[in-house]
Amino acid sequence: MTEPSVVLNTEAIKNEFDRQISDGFHSSATLAVFIDGNPVVDITRGALHAKPLFRVFSVGKPFAAAILWRYKDRGHFDWDTPIAEYWPEFGTRGKSSITIEQVLAHSAGLSDHSNIPPADYNDWGRIISHIEDMTPHTEPGSAVSYHAHTFGWIVGEFASRVSGLTFDEVFEREVTLPLGLKSTAYTLEPVEFGRVVPLEISDDWDDKEIANNMDLILRAQVSMPAGSMITTASDVAKFYAAISGKGVMNGVRWLPEEVISEVTSVKAEGIDETTGAYSRVGLGVRLPSDPPNQYASSNNSDTVGHGGLGTCTSWASLTSNISVAYVTNRFQPEAKNNYRLHEMSKTIRISINTAYSNVKIRDKQLATQEDKETFPGKEWKVSEPDEVGMDRSRLDKARKFQVEQSGNKPFRILIARQGKIVAEWNFGIDPSKRASQASASKSTFSSVLGIAIEEGVIRSEHDRVADYYPEMLEVAPDQGPKRGRYAFADNEEITFRQLIGNISGYMKPGEAPGQVFNYQTFGMNVLTHAVASAYSLYKTANPHQGAGFGTLTEWKIRNPIEGSWSWVYKNFEMQPHARIEIFGYTTVYQMTPRDMARMGWLWLNRGSWNSVQIVPADWIDKATKVSDEIIVNEPVERHVYGLGFWCNDQSQVWPDLPAVSFAASGAGNQHIRVCPPLDLVVVQSPGTYPSRGVFDSNEQISDRKEMQGLLGRIAESIA
Repeated sequence: MTEPSVVLNTEAIKNEFDRQISDGFHSSATLAVFIDGNPVVDITRGALHAKPLFRVFSVGKPFAAAILWRYKDRGHFDWDTPIAEYWPEFGTRGKSSITIEQVLAHSAGLSDHSNIPPADYNDWGRIISHIEDMTPHTEPGSAVSYHAHTFGWIVGEFASRVSGLTFDEVFEREVTLPLGLKSTAYTLEPVEFGRVVPLEISDDWDDKEIANNMDLILRAQVSMPAGSMITTASDVAKFYAAISGKGVMNGVRWLPEEVISEVTSVKAEGIDETTGAYSRVGLGVRLPSDPPNQYASSNNSDTVGHGGLGTCTSWASLTSNISVAYVTNRFQPEAKNNYRLHEMSKTIRISINTAYSNVKIRDKQLATQEDKETFPGKEWKVSEPDEVGMDRSRLDKARKFQVEQSGNKPFRILIARQGKIVAEWNFGIDPSKRASQASASKSTFSSVLGIAIEEGVIRSEHDRVADYYPEMLEVAPDQGPKRGRYAFADNEEITFRQLIGNISGYMKPGEAPGQVFNYQTFGMNVLTHAVASAYSLYKTANPHQGAGFGTLTEWKIRNPIEGSWSWVYKNFEMQPHARIEIFGYTTVYQMTPRDMARMGWLWLNRGSWNSVQIVPADWIDKATKVSDEIIVNEPVERHVYGLGFWCNDQSQVWPDLPAVSFAASGAGNQHIRVCPPLDLVVVQSPGTYPSRGVFDSNEQISDRKEMQGLLGRIAESIA
């Protein structure tokens, strides 16, 4: 085995693999990663058999297509050859012009297989007769229309006509034998049935009979080239290693590089008439469109692959010679399935280290980082003040000040330094009780927005929100939250930056986008719906149907940092005809002070958590400084807000603290104060100071400065 060209952080990959099982996405899974044609990761969990096999559904489509790749290379036909030249009976009912390329690229117009009764699936001849009787529902070559079942039977029959062999025979000769795929087949002998990992169905999966039906297909030994393949992750990754290796596997050329280039190039793209999603298709393989995709690829020309019905994915990087197969045993709806597949692929991509040829150098650097920083696990480490450079007597004075200020009002104060809890002061309220974060949630919204931009789900902070969430404009004058609030022409130009920065003027006629700092809730609601919609997690027609922005936060932030908070949708009292499904449904996080401190510690470390970048560092840097728009358009005393954070860089919030300090703040005195130069996070939940007026009023700004008394005393305790 040759030395791989890149090094993987396999521990991070294994951790993500195990996390998804522990989080209940499935009970069994298998993962394989190849680099330069060599296996570097091979994990299976939850299977009872020592040599388990998994169903991979449509992951098998490229395997069937590969037969035709090989025969095309030998000159038997061209991609534009009509199927009917080898299969004359196929050419009836408007199908005479359908080419091999159109079939492989899902543009043949034959997606509807309703004329093929499932009872005939085990009779190849009857299936072929049904296909011959089909009529295209769209003009061949005019549109992408994914043909989930007919793809395989057409490819299989055509391969048989060209080769003179049965499909199973030609598949073995052209694919499994030359590539050394010893555990891959479309049908199994009864003695092997026990090796197949049982399928599971999530509670929110619509087809409750699919597992039973797939068992019937297995036991009837039905060959479905588009969906019945049974294999291992290792075999699938090996197949894709031949693609990422430009046609070479184990030093032997399987296909010429030019053929690999042909089949992995886009042959059809557009809105898929079957799925409703934007698709980019090669010849039997799929290419990423807009992120987030199963391959976690931001480079649409780098990756090819294929998914399998609500369970699995497989892909190859064409530039780094990496191939991946991730297979699970539980059917999950699109949003949850895409999340788990995307997160695994993302973890693999992040784990790739091309910068170091010597892994020991990398490990040394990571160890140095770990020595320098402390991050909580499921529980926080608790430290004495002197252990983290704080003077106990001065800290006691800060506590006394807090008690004196509070009177009989309940309060909770948590102080964390150097990643450890130094103090927890609780009066009149259970420290383990979760409290609504109110508008302190906005800082978390900002963090998720930064992630969405980094992942390419949203292209830029300057993108128009209406391009992602056009519903925001469908609020007539009598449909706003209250009189005088409705969508108007200028709202079409509102950007994500303006929404998160509270300078959008959304539903406020007379306020042009980007001109006025006006703190609001409904603009934030629209922002969360737009981001969730970009991830296909929010449906305006039924807001409770989609996973929602709260669940997105769980996936992107809470789970990676081992938080424990929950979230709810909340609506305010509004006029009778308000379109709350459009601008309502505030996502409110419910946190303990320790969860709040966890978020503060993430932000203090510029979005990094235990050497894993959760939120982009440059986004945190940008979001925690007063926005240029506010500096240009507002008086100096209102230079207090960035992109979802209250900011001190203009010395208007806490004049005596370092300028780079910032905070997440919400009604009810929910505050996460972050001071990076002092390695300090201070949480209030609730605080004890009054809440007067609207959140961005001069009175409220004054209230924030009153907090200086406590924060200043805490800061003075740091030696």
